[in-house]
Amino acid sequence: MMKLSCVIGIILTTTAATAFIFPSVKITRTKHLSSSSSKWDNLVDEDDEDDDEYLLNEHFVNPDMRYDRGNVQRQNRHFVDIRNVGGAKEVTNDVYVRQPKSNVFWFIGKIARVDGVSIPECVARQYPLIAQHAANLRPLEMYPHRDERFEFWIAPGDSEMDVAYNKPDLQFTKIVIDDALAESSMEVRNVMVGFQGEMYEGGEEGFRTWRDEDGYPLKPEIKGPDTGEETKPKDFNNLMEQLEGMDAQKLWEDQEKREGRSVADN
Repeated sequence: MMKLSCVIGIILTTTAATAFIFPSVKITRTKHLSSSSSKWDNLVDEDDEDDDEYLLNEHFVNPDMRYDRGNVQRQNRHFVDIRNVGGAKEVTNDVYVRQPKSNVFWFIGKIARVDGVSIPECVARQYPLIAQHAANLRPLEMYPHRDERFEFWIAPGDSEMDVAYNKPDLQFTKIVIDDALAESSMEVRNVMVGFQGEMYEGGEEGFRTWRDEDGYPLKPEIKGPDTGEETKPKDFNNLMEQLEGMDAQKLWEDQEKREGRSVADN
């Protein structure tokens, strides 16, 4: 699973030749941090004062969201700073990308935003960077579809535990980026949003879940092996150790085997 500070070693590839469908809009910046005193005052604004736009496969993209080392590291710092000020549950969300033509949703990272920035704006503003990261992270499932607009879904921040257990009341929310949202998101300064991408270590297969069209789990809720009660780890770090290198499908298969049911046809 993702290490909260592990982005520096990210492999940046295929940036210049990659196309991601994104509306062509005129880039302006008018939404700034509030001048009044607030909890966000100490965030460091690293916005490039040069508002020049660049053309990526016939689609305009803000240069500060091009997938390069500097931008990736900056948005990771912004994620950490916003999370530290605002709190994980209040200002962050987990991000999943849907594998095209399937019900598989891959966990690809986390976003954060300050007060006044909506979740859709947060995703839309960072879309080129998040989409390229998803393609690099899942080269077999996502990279071949890089010329299509990726389908991103949002879950509550740090909700991997509930997702892995297929909690029936945990619903993903689909982010629909239309032209209006794409244009309005360009007004958000990059210091007001952050993205921390998932990283794989030691041969990890990646974390995925199966969801329906409404964002609810397709697999049954996972219970404890004996009592039928939900397994409660001592803390979140212990859970991350339990889930290392595993995914929801593997957890579900283990449960089915414990209960004597065949998983060959599932």
